[in-house]
Amino acid sequence: MKYFKDLIKGYDNLNTKEIPKESLKLEIKSIAYNSKLVKKNYIFVAIKGLKDDGHKYIESAIKNKASIIIYDISADKNFIKNLKEKYKNVCFVGSKNPRETLAYIASKLYDEPTKKMHSIAITGTNGKTTTSYLLKAALESNKNKTALIGTIKNMIGKSEIKTNLTTPESIDLESIFDKAYKKNVSHIVMEGSSQALDMDRCDYINYDAAIFTNLTEDHLDYHIDMKNYLKAKLKLFSLLKQSSKKKKLAIININTDYFKEIKNYIKKLDLKMVTYGLNEKADYYAKIITLNSKYSEYEFYAKGKFISKVKLSLLGEFNVVNSLSVLAYAYEYKLDIEKVIKSIKKVQVSGRFEIVSGEKCPFIVAVDYSHTPDSLENILVESRKLKPNRVIVVFGCGGDRDRKKRPIMASIAEKYADISILTTDNQRTESIEQIMSDIESGFNNSNYKKIIDRKEAIFEAVKEAKENDIVIIAGKGHETYQIFPDKTIHFDDKEVAREALIKANKC
Repeated sequence: MKYFKDLIKGYDNLNTKEIPKESLKLEIKSIAYNSKLVKKNYIFVAIKGLKDDGHKYIESAIKNKASIIIYDISADKNFIKNLKEKYKNVCFVGSKNPRETLAYIASKLYDEPTKKMHSIAITGTNGKTTTSYLLKAALESNKNKTALIGTIKNMIGKSEIKTNLTTPESIDLESIFDKAYKKNVSHIVMEGSSQALDMDRCDYINYDAAIFTNLTEDHLDYHIDMKNYLKAKLKLFSLLKQSSKKKKLAIININTDYFKEIKNYIKKLDLKMVTYGLNEKADYYAKIITLNSKYSEYEFYAKGKFISKVKLSLLGEFNVVNSLSVLAYAYEYKLDIEKVIKSIKKVQVSGRFEIVSGEKCPFIVAVDYSHTPDSLENILVESRKLKPNRVIVVFGCGGDRDRKKRPIMASIAEKYADISILTTDNQRTESIEQIMSDIESGFNNSNYKKIIDRKEAIFEAVKEAKENDIVIIAGKGHETYQIFPDKTIHFDDKEVAREALIKANKC
């Protein structure tokens, strides 16, 4: 248990004049941003979210016996004044940025666990999850115990922790780090989403290395434009710089859009930077030997020198690139490269170009998480490289998300697929008519099919498939649910695809 004064020592963004001396000596059991989780000796941090405002729940937190309330100094002054007068025994403290304050005091509550472990963050529009799984395997092949934080699940060693965010809130992150440290974890591998970085969830984490996969259009409903999106991603390197006097490592995809801006930003921070990609100018590069429906194989070069052949169970050129970032990390940190290469060969990631049709099937059915223009183009281009008779794609776009990408995805489907079947994704609260209209505006002709029910759309794609075709079911990947305005149902693309294959009796 910590005293409040211990949690705010050295921190400047609080109005400390509001804090009575006796409150500094309060023992703090934990911190919460959800009033329902508050208990005696807790700090409640009121955060303004995208859809709700934590300040509305201050009284609820007090009724649950919160000892200290941290509020936003931009909050309504009369509202805060009335609360202070009503609850004179509660300590109220104003913050310039409650989210960032939460990150700071959370790190102090758990004694800054990432200072005792090696932490690597992976950011970028696409490839974060696959890269994290490859990196986890690489580290464990060299007898390092790891914790994984990301889109599909959080793991400490082999134990799973459920998640509903790619990058959890700061207090949740620090709790995971603390548990990991107590279970003798030596390395943290985590995905860093742009929204999490922008919302200060990753502040005060002691990062040792960061991998930047790529930057393409996504999340513009939140970031508004690509300039802000890039700025959010680049924040990771500022955190890398701030976390220690030791020179930290930035591993960058040389072929990503905005590479020049990223390089210049890292140079100003005086970080060590290495590059990777399908480009001989990169520090770590590959020469592809073969890409087929069973494996990918390439030659790996480190700083111009041939190191070894690499074989992956993962399919597609983009996964070759993802694996290169991990080999770059392994080489820089002097891991046993042969062990690393052997370990990443076995890695498979749920819902990432995952083939669900059997070997005896005359055509391929694959499920992929591609839900951005770039990732959809990648999966369709890679499908084309397998020289199929036709490519059939099933896709939709999520509701309450970036509308600008919808017509772009339609034009990509039209360009690279022979048959496009438009359907629902996670509708959320937006009207399906609006979502479909936005997508359809990107088609130049009307030779696509529109089947609103996702199950029917998948069944239609499988029914349509003939020998040597490839069916790509895009958008949901590993997800096992579908969100509608009034309910969330169980829905697994892989399960539905296998059911469709059985019904079609073609495999």
